[in-house]
This record gives sequence, C-alpha cells and structure tokens, in this order.
Amino acid sequence: MATLIQRQFVVLSFITAFLFVMTGVLSLGGNRIAISSSAIQQAASHISSLAILGWMGQEIPVLSETVQAQADDRTNSVTGFLFRLATNIQPGDLRSLLGRELPGMVTTEDARFVVQGKGASLADFYLEYPAHPRQVEDQSQVVPIVEPKPEDTTKSGETKPVPVPNSITNGKKIVYVYNSHNRESWFSETKPVGTSVDHPTRNISLISKYLSEALNDRGIGSDVSTDDIYQQLLNKKMHYSFSYAESLQVVKSATVKNKELYYFFDLHRDTAPRERTTVTIKGKTYGRVLFVIGKRNKSYEKNEAFATELHELMEKMYPELSRGVMEKGAKTDHGEYNQSLSPGSLLIEIGGTENSVQESMNTAEALADVFAAYYQQAEKVGKTVSDEPAKR
Repeated sequence: MATLIQRQFVVLSFITAFLFVMTGVLSLGGNRIAISSSAIQQAASHISSLAILGWMGQEIPVLSETVQAQADDRTNSVTGFLFRLATNIQPGDLRSLLGRELPGMVTTEDARFVVQGKGASLADFYLEYPAHPRQVEDQSQVVPIVEPKPEDTTKSGETKPVPVPNSITNGKKIVYVYNSHNRESWFSETKPVGTSVDHPTRNISLISKYLSEALNDRGIGSDVSTDDIYQQLLNKKMHYSFSYAESLQVVKSATVKNKELYYFFDLHRDTAPRERTTVTIKGKTYGRVLFVIGKRNKSYEKNEAFATELHELMEKMYPELSRGVMEKGAKTDHGEYNQSLSPGSLLIEIGGTENSVQESMNTAEALADVFAAYYQQAEKVGKTVSDEPAKR
C-alpha cells in the first residue's frame, strides 16, 4: 500500500513540475492564457437553473421557494462549478469523463429504466439525433385543431362546464393535462430550426387537448391548460430552462381553482428515431409512450409506482405501446418535473419527431382507455388511487 502511495506521489510531482516549467516558458515568451467570457458562458450553460437559484436563495430567501428540490451538493456547489469550468468534468459523474465517448458507460445510476419496454434503449437519451426527417409517413396529413367542448351559459353570463357524460368520477375534474414544452412539434408539421422542431400552434398541445377530451368522453373528468409556456418565457425574458418553473405556476393556479385535481400529465414529444417511437397494433399506428420520473422529488417512489401500474396495464391492453418507465436523477436533466405536486403527477413522452399528429392522437385515445381502466379497477377494489386525498 505504501509503495502504491509513493508511486502516485512521484507521478503527481512530475506532473506538477512539468506544469510549473511550461507556465514559466509561456510567461517568458510574453504569452498570456486567459479564460474568455465565452468560455465562462459555455461552462455556465451546463449549470442547472435550479442550482443557480439555490445559490442565490442563500442570500435571498424568497428565491428558495422556486427551487423545488435540492440536488447533489457536489453538483450545485461553487467549488463544483469552478472544477467543471476548469476541467469540463462534472464532480461525481464519471459519465462526463468517459460516458459520452464509450457507449457502454451511458447506463449510469443517475438515469435508468425501472421497467424497460421492448426496443427501449437508455442510449437514446445521450445521443444527438439529427434535426431532419428520415422517414416520415403522411406528411401531407392535416388534422384539425381540437377545440374544447362548448360550455353552457347561465343567465348571469357566467360559463358553466358541460357535465361529464356517464361520469366515473362523479362529475369531478380530477385530471389536468398540460405541456411544459408546449411548442414541441413534428417533421410532418414544421421544418427544424437548428436542433429544434417547434411550431407555435401545430404542436404537442394539440395532443393534450385531445387526451383531455378523450378522458372526458370516458367519464374521467379532465381539464387542459391552454397556456403558451414558451411565449410566457419570452415575455418575461426568461431562459428556456425555466420551462418547468413556469409550468409549475400554471398548475398551481389550476389547483387553486379546482381542489379536486390530483392527476397531472405533462405531455412531451421525444426525439428518438421512428423505429423506436412507433408501433402498429391491429393495423393502427401509434406513437409509443415513455413514462419519466424525476428522482429529485423526495417522494418519487409513489409516482414511479403509479407509472409502473399504468405501464403494466398498457402492456395488456396495447402490447408494446409503452417503452417503459424511466427515472432520472439530478445530474441527468431537470430531475423533478413538478412531480412533487402529487403522487399522480407524470411526465409522458408521446411519440417522436418522426411520428405524425394522427399517430400521436391515436396514442392519446389509447392512454385515455388505459387510465380509465386503471381508475375503474382501483375503484372496484376499494383502493384510494395512489393514496389520493379527498380534498387538497
């Protein structure tokens, strides 16, 4: 052991001496090495917005309310930031050193499949797919924007929601569908700009409206957000990384208006290739579903259990439609996804950029079927769904 330590000390000594000599040579030559502002900006772009809010919150307590969960101290610390600035290595994350160069290293403990569906691959979440279509079907297909059902108007002029037909939820609206990245679109609807495939109206929000209507048609009281999160960020001059913080305020506002809300589905569109995001069942083509759970939510196990039940039921009703249930930690992405709001809160990826609107709507119909069956099954056995409280 002592010999090993001595060898390591000798190696470090040689490296230190070499760096010292090189610094002296460069100084004598009149060269100066400085970290440019662009270098600092590039390094800072990799720091989580929540981490920055956390640092600021130590001096401004009110900002702490915006930070939904504490990440790994090594990731959010000032020393960790300085180390990353100097080395481009994330403290505590070996993947930042080796993982992106070695495909076998991508499956770290920070992101993993809890339940892995057929053909699902963790590598999809570390690869950069080109922002151009390769094989898109039905590009000319135009699906009309789904409008909400008409509302009754009382004599006082106030609007009154139409009662849910054959209501399983006793007329209560318990599901809220929204989009943190509401402008995510498809190659069949828009042309990519850089790495983005977005559209102001022909986007994932269409699928949210369709899912909400499909749930209502099945007796599951549902409401849907019409907020343009992207535009709200632009209006506030906020970075795109604050999308979840902005959508959180939208969801909280909805819960103030309706305390019966318990299930919150944040729909997204994936970027994986078509062969990974598409399945044909009984002659009908669907965009496959992926349930994503954020581990920065301290009670994420409940959300995970809920997602797993939906996945298993979906496998029975629509085999291979689900790609599985994935959990992500603080180092992988946002890592919380507003899921601390409720054990019934999920982030759901539907299809990918190479799917069509119709395929995604087919999936929304199937998802509504699965959730209705899940809810009815829970009611029959007298189970309070996901520990659902009677009131907030």
